[in-house]
Amino acid sequence: MSTWKKLGMGVLATGLALTLVGCGNSKSSSSSSKMDKTLKVSADPSYKSYMKSVIPKFEKKYNVKVKVSYKAMLDEDDALKLDGPSGKGPDVLMAPYDRVGQMASQGQLSTVKLTSGRYNATGKKSVTYKNKIYAAPVTIESDVLYYNKKLIKTAPKNFKELEKLASDKKYAYANDKTKSVAFLTQWTNFYNSFGVIKGYGGYVFADDNTNAKKMGLNNSGAVEGLTYMTKWFTKYWPSGMQNVTSNENFVTSQFTSNKTAAVIDGPWMAATYKKSNIDYGVAVLPKLNNGKDYQAFAGGKAWAISNYSKHKTAAQAWLDFISNKTNQNKLYKSASEIPANTAARKEAVSTGDDMATAVSKQYDKDVPLINLPQMSEVWTPAQTMVTNAASGKMTPKQAANKAQKTILTNISQKYDK
Repeated sequence: MSTWKKLGMGVLATGLALTLVGCGNSKSSSSSSKMDKTLKVSADPSYKSYMKSVIPKFEKKYNVKVKVSYKAMLDEDDALKLDGPSGKGPDVLMAPYDRVGQMASQGQLSTVKLTSGRYNATGKKSVTYKNKIYAAPVTIESDVLYYNKKLIKTAPKNFKELEKLASDKKYAYANDKTKSVAFLTQWTNFYNSFGVIKGYGGYVFADDNTNAKKMGLNNSGAVEGLTYMTKWFTKYWPSGMQNVTSNENFVTSQFTSNKTAAVIDGPWMAATYKKSNIDYGVAVLPKLNNGKDYQAFAGGKAWAISNYSKHKTAAQAWLDFISNKTNQNKLYKSASEIPANTAARKEAVSTGDDMATAVSKQYDKDVPLINLPQMSEVWTPAQTMVTNAASGKMTPKQAANKAQKTILTNISQKYDK
């Protein structure tokens, strides 16, 4: 499953193991001139067809026998801390960008080398932890704007247009005509709401999200962004949009039943929308009312090498091979996931695929998904921050102050030892 916003929350669900289970990062595999003869590779079951198409070519090129196993990506990432030391784990596995930093901090991943010219700065930063590179980017993801072509001809370019739609009585909510379902998104999920906070001048961690001791979740810009989101919760949206357990399904049902003109969500929702047979388009996120970009999290997945692997030379060769333009193009055609390789990404956009175009354009505006281990302490307090403000229990400033204080306290207790 490529539900990226849930991958970020997966870090929270599994928690962070603070004990370093590795014995330090190994030297780059390129230091060895002798190629290994075997390689254990783990891939998500959704990649079976793709893996069958690339493994024979790798085996022939490098004279390495690949033993592939299929296991859900997050499950494999969680299992590595036990399977790695016991020798049961794979040599190579995939991880979402925020897991790369977490796993690297625990000593589970080896440093790697990236082939020059394949990635932009955002892609490189996504797999960098404490100035060292721990994985090769594979895919890119970002929130985008979906719009119903039956209801509106073109995608709204800014939030002023969305507010105008929300004032149109034809989008009144069936169970409460004083509320609107013209535009919906799950802002209670910080993966989605961060882009508004950032666009108004807030941020998560200081020093370009590398310093977890200082935060900007309650500065004037962040509060302004939170105040704007609160306007949607109180003026336009039904009260159910504050329900963190059901609002995602509500958004989906309203959009797929041709009641909602536009939603903000990730590319993982495309399959659901296609099954509903609605005529939809995809576009970059609308500009905020201050004229700034809605800067979402730039997410995605990467191939990484287990620090427990005894076959790092072959593992590095796999990363070099799997991330080249040819194999990235194959992944796009097989799984409809946008390549991280810039040349392959450009080719995907050239096909005229509006999803590839929207994700690619938005990704260049976005902020790399934060891969510091401390990010696991942000998701729930940030969610509560939004609901506290939306419900009126607290002012936006009070809600932001409480969230930041909670996050910094938790980080201090768990990491400052």
